[in-house]
Amino acid sequence: MKSRRTKPLVDVTEDGFEQVKPSSRPLPSAKSKAVAFLSRREHSRKELRDKLLQRGYSIEEVEEAIEWATSRQFQSDTRFGQSLVRRRSSTLGNRAIEAELAQHGLSLQSTVSSVEHPGSPGDASAEPPEVLASEVARALDWLRKRFSSDLAHLLADQDSPELRENLMKLKAKALRGLGTRGFEFGNIHKAWKSLLAEIQADA
Repeated sequence: MKSRRTKPLVDVTEDGFEQVKPSSRPLPSAKSKAVAFLSRREHSRKELRDKLLQRGYSIEEVEEAIEWATSRQFQSDTRFGQSLVRRRSSTLGNRAIEAELAQHGLSLQSTVSSVEHPGSPGDASAEPPEVLASEVARALDWLRKRFSSDLAHLLADQDSPELRENLMKLKAKALRGLGTRGFEFGNIHKAWKSLLAEIQADA
């Protein structure tokens, strides 16, 4: 007969955090677990706190571990924010990136500002200011990869009676694609006009 795993019980602390009750198996220290998480990738304080609480550590242990990791630069909300922006910027607009950062208690403005104005000139961890290119430039790059061929094909036949209609359909598709990824519509229009101008200049 197969043994059945019982689901861990969950407590809600006075601060409103969900905390899994520890099992009978001894846990590694909260500091060790925090380092293990951080060795895989950057974590925000909020994300690290949630993961440690879910593993059954007390609020006191978790807060002590996070303060310890942060004081030794193992954990940094600044680095986490910059890493997230870099990973998302090629496919997401500012609104979507801002929303994801907000889930970690961070903002896009403070993340970008921390890159443009690093704490100290000699800081080896300071990142270059290219962490986030302009939204128009990123939208244009996205459009080039996905619409250049179709757009060039349409513009090759300037005498087609369906040219205007087909261009509108393709533009609508581009607007939907970038709009659902959190790009501002004004910036999408600018990027589309730039792509259109590029292809017409090469024709």
